[in-house]
This record gives sequence, structure tokens and C-alpha cells, in this order.
Amino acid sequence: MKNNELYSLLASLVSTNSVSGNEKGIVDFLDDKFTSLGFAVHRMESGSICGVLDGDRPGKTVLLDAHIDTVGVPDVSKWTYDPFSLTRDGKRIYGRGTSDMKGGLAAIIGGASEFVNKSFPGRIIVSCIVEEERFEGICSREVSKRFKPDYVVIGESTGGKLNIGQRGRCEILLEAEGRSCHSSNPEEGINAIRVMMDAIEALDDLDVVEDEMLGKGIMALTDIISSPYPGASVIPEKCYATFDRRTIVGETGESVLSPINSLLEKRGIKAKAKIAYGVTDTYTGHHLEAPRFFPAWKMGDQDEVSIKARKGLESVGLWEGFSHYSFCTNGSHYMGEAGISTVGYGPGREKLAHIVDEYIEEEELYRTKRGIEGIIGGLLGSTL
Repeated sequence: MKNNELYSLLASLVSTNSVSGNEKGIVDFLDDKFTSLGFAVHRMESGSICGVLDGDRPGKTVLLDAHIDTVGVPDVSKWTYDPFSLTRDGKRIYGRGTSDMKGGLAAIIGGASEFVNKSFPGRIIVSCIVEEERFEGICSREVSKRFKPDYVVIGESTGGKLNIGQRGRCEILLEAEGRSCHSSNPEEGINAIRVMMDAIEALDDLDVVEDEMLGKGIMALTDIISSPYPGASVIPEKCYATFDRRTIVGETGESVLSPINSLLEKRGIKAKAKIAYGVTDTYTGHHLEAPRFFPAWKMGDQDEVSIKARKGLESVGLWEGFSHYSFCTNGSHYMGEAGISTVGYGPGREKLAHIVDEYIEEEELYRTKRGIEGIIGGLLGSTL
């Protein structure tokens, strides 16, 4: 795929609004695109879609993972450029999803398409997953179950590095309990908001776990609300807070919650933490529900997948070193749950995800496409 064709592909992807739960339009587009490029098309029950290339002899199965949903654009007026029209300005190209992660998807399709009608062993799968922004890895389960890949390449942003690990994510719901009364006589009740304030302050004293590669298992407060809300002259009897806890390898839901609840109990604070539970339906009506715990994972730099992917990048002159993700990806399922050897390689940088005026460097798009081509060759043991 030539550079102008790759740019045109990304422009089409960006112009198709695919906020989580609204991916049908982009799936229909990808169905046509895969077919025109010579891929076999597999549509999944969840609404995800895969393009598949079979080689001419037995070999490994390489799955290239991308999610096709994006976060929304709450206020278009804050954008310098139309978020749904790919715009070139100097070296940068702007649009919603350019970094997270339609740029990665375009690069993956472009790299994989170079193997159409070529001699190679094994199988190449381009996996386009729905609902990743809300349920990291959940819709990847049916894909790995169907295709049973030997290796997975996550196309999320890596800034030119080969990522071999990722912190996980756990959404913690903390419930503080008080006693309601009329707000004209607050002394007759127990204000759950004040209980929550004590709990939040106490949690600052928790020990922070750390992994040499992945970093700290941080916990960030992301929202808080009282019940009843609005208060209407009532001292609230309940207060809820949500924390985003980034996890490291080996942590479980139980190991995350235990020190929180032990500390609150020790200090006599009437609050309790649990793992949040997510429920939604995809655009096809497929029902999703699961605890909001998405495990961390990591590979070693001497593991087979790391060595082969590195050699693939070296073969096209694009080796820039190993790194890891700070945010969560579908790798939480592939490696974190299923134990499938996984690496990451994609255009852009993590900090550019979800921002106003999201962008990638245009050259990154073309360079990543060449890198993906090299990685596929390295993992399959076949260069074009």
C-alpha cells in the first residue's frame, strides 16, 4: 500500500464516527475494504470484524490487534480542526482517533496488505475490536477463542518503540455509609460525604506497589457523588467514589481490595471498596458484563516473541528499543488472561490519546506501516 493510499485509508477511518457503541458504520467500511484488498472477512457476534490472510504453507498465526471505537468529542468548538476530517498541518495530521487508534489500524492494514497474494507460512489476522474504550480486552476474547493466535501485536501508540508490557487497570467503587436527616438539623445524622472525605484521606497512606519495568501501581480518584443527589435539604446517607487503580503483574482483584478494606476497618471508617461491574450492549445487541478488572502483563526482552519482533524491525531499519505501555490495552486479555505472547507497536504517543486536537506525525504513519510489515515477517519467519 502506497503512502497516499495509506493516508486516504486513515482519512476514511477518521471521517467515520465510531464512538464506543456506535461502530457499525466503520465495521461496514472495513468489510468492504478488507474484501477489496483480498482478505477473507469474519464478522464476530460482538460486532468486531477480522480480516484474514492464509499463507501457502503451515506456520504460526499472527494476530494484529486494533480497536475501532474512540472516545467522543464533547465540544467540537474547542478543536482547531474538524475532528472528523483528517487535516494535514505541517508534519502533523489531526483528527479524532489518529493516535488512539485509527492511525495504528491504518498502519496494521497497510502492513498486512503487503502479504496479499505473496508466499508466506501461517496466517495473518487483522483484528478490529469494538468497545475497547469501555471494556479493555473483553471483546478480544471471542477473537482469540476463534483464531487461537501464536503471537499478538497490539497496534496502540508506542512512539516507535517495541512495547513488551503494560500496567493493568482496576476500577474500584468505594461506598461510604452515613445516616440521613434533614439538613436543618445535621447533628441528627451522619454525613456520608464527610465519611468519604476521611476514607479518601486514609487511602493516601496505602503502600504503593511497584514493578521494575511497569512502574507504580497508582490509584487515582476519578469521581465522587452523594446519595440522594441532588440533596434537597437532606444530609446524604451514602457517598460513592470511583478510583482508577493501575495494576502490576501478579495483582488480582482480591489483592487490590484487601489492603484498602483492612485500612478502613482498622481506622474505624464506615466505608467499603469493591470492584466496579460493567454492563453494556454492543451495537449488534451483544450483551457485555464483567468486573472492571483488566490485568497487567509483560514479556521478557529475550522471550521468543520479543526477539522475533525485534529482528523484524531491524530488517526494515526501524529498531528503536524496548518500552512498555502505561495505559491499558487489549493485551490485558491476550497476554494478561490468555497467556498469548504479545508485543505492541503503533504510531503516536500515549499522551496524545483522548485530547482536543489529537494528532500523529504523518511520517509516523508510514514508518509504522513498514515496521508492522517487518514484525509480521519476523514472527512468521518470512520476509517479502
